[in-house]
Amino acid sequence: MSGAAGRRAMRRLSPVVLALLVLAVLSGCFPLQPAVPSTPTGLSTPRLTAPLVPLVVPAVLAYCPLGAAVHEDGYAHPGEEVFICRGDGRRDTDWVSTYGPWQTAYRIQNPGTLLSAYQVRDAPISHAACTYEVQDPLIIWVHRTGVTTAYYAPVDGCGNPSPAARKAYDDATRITLVDVDMGAPHTSQKDTHG
Repeated sequence: MSGAAGRRAMRRLSPVVLALLVLAVLSGCFPLQPAVPSTPTGLSTPRLTAPLVPLVVPAVLAYCPLGAAVHEDGYAHPGEEVFICRGDGRRDTDWVSTYGPWQTAYRIQNPGTLLSAYQVRDAPISHAACTYEVQDPLIIWVHRTGVTTAYYAPVDGCGNPSPAARKAYDDATRITLVDVDMGAPHTSQKDTHG
């Protein structure tokens, strides 16, 4: 086939390919929204079970060790400690002594409300439209009898943290234990230990 004949054939083929692609999308072969993973229980699962921003500072990892988070389905016990660790903290900066982002470990004061909110069941899988936006799973770390377990926030039908869990997480009273400026030059990396 000559060059001109090939180009004419491609021009005739283009509308056909486009029509087939539109038909495939409309028929559901290529979903327009992200699929929420199905589970045997019919309940939604989180899109992430690790922090959205990875934790890398050893002093922070001492409170919030690496590992996949699970659903909290236990009961609060006296003496357990609850921690929140973030890798995406922001502070006002003067660009001379502070840079950011900050990795921070917090101990939660009076964690009862937060733990109660995290013990709620995950929502049934949604059959409505879900967005592609991946939200932070709002992980908490609970120290019980010498064992640390990471728990994700209960999720809505699309696999994102539920509004009630997000509110409990945001409202939790935090005491800063470790605060490390990740953007500072390596020789002068600022950190604070409370």
